[in-house]
Amino acid sequence: MRRFSIALLLSILAFIVVSFFITLWRSPYSVTTLIASAYEEGLVVGRNPGKAAEWYLKGAAKGDPVAQFKLGLIEYYGRGVDVDRPKGLRLISESAEHGNADAQYFMGVSSIAGLEIPRDFAQAATWFRKAAEQGHAKSQRQLASLYYKGSGIEADPRQAFNWASKAAAQGDNEALTLLGTLYLFGSGVSADPRLAVKLLTQAATAGDSQASELLGVAYFNGVGAGTPKDLPAALHWYTRAAEQGRVNAQFVLGHLYSSGADVPVNYPLANHWLLQAALQGHAVSLVTLAVHLDNGKGFEKNKRKACGLLRVALKQTLPENIAGPMRVELEQEEKTLSPEQLTEVLAMEKLYSSPAGLRELQSDLTSQQVAKPAEPTG
Repeated sequence: MRRFSIALLLSILAFIVVSFFITLWRSPYSVTTLIASAYEEGLVVGRNPGKAAEWYLKGAAKGDPVAQFKLGLIEYYGRGVDVDRPKGLRLISESAEHGNADAQYFMGVSSIAGLEIPRDFAQAATWFRKAAEQGHAKSQRQLASLYYKGSGIEADPRQAFNWASKAAAQGDNEALTLLGTLYLFGSGVSADPRLAVKLLTQAATAGDSQASELLGVAYFNGVGAGTPKDLPAALHWYTRAAEQGRVNAQFVLGHLYSSGADVPVNYPLANHWLLQAALQGHAVSLVTLAVHLDNGKGFEKNKRKACGLLRVALKQTLPENIAGPMRVELEQEEKTLSPEQLTEVLAMEKLYSSPAGLRELQSDLTSQQVAKPAEPTG
């Protein structure tokens, strides 16, 4: 039995060795890059970013595009080495020039964000196209988005549909959202609201927040015979988007729960979502919260806090049809206050000018009834 066990162990070991060499032979990557990757990921050998960088450097010196890209990321983000963004970006750029799709995608994103290089949407489109033509799903989606918005290239809804379809076919959820949007509005393709909602639901279920917000819009307004107006479904998807940080969804919920036009009034819940939007810099939400504070809607009535918050809001960019009347209202309200109360207003303005201070409004809500709407039935 012992001899059999030893023979079996040797057979397994031989299989592993042979499989390893077959993998090396079939792999499109160089042996140097594979060794570097083993150190980077902790495969077979222990994880060692410094060793990974050494081996990637050897591969990069030989012109290996994958090694150049990987080493560029290590330098750019400082993984096991000191951060050196210019050097990292230079290596990634060289990899992109040598045809590496991941590097081309990185350069495209960098061109949009203006990271270490001038912001240039046209250059971004060039990089995304190079990678997209190699089947890189994220680049296909980014190229579709640029065609949809007309950023860096001439707007072309059909091209947007073409590239979004390719990316969506590879399972890219954000591409599914764009594809659903195109079907919803009939841009680049014949309008098909039913298919649009199906695609958006698929993307939203997979976690895409924009898809959730668009479903909120679709169910709130109704789109075609296949998707009639459905307020519970709209609230469900708006809430999901708001929980994922979509500022417009947060504001919409704040408006819906405070206006009483379509859903029962719930000022504490309205103020909860308005506060979340305000924390992301949504100026109209700040104004609405100030009005609610002044009138005791979901808050204990407090004119000094309301004036302080409105002062903060008026320093933001607001539509003039809101900013103008609010300036007049603030001036009139502050005329009624004593010098001591005005000092308190200035203190509130200073407090609410910071996110930490603004969060203190959460404790001022008169109720914490922040319940979620029911799951949609359709």
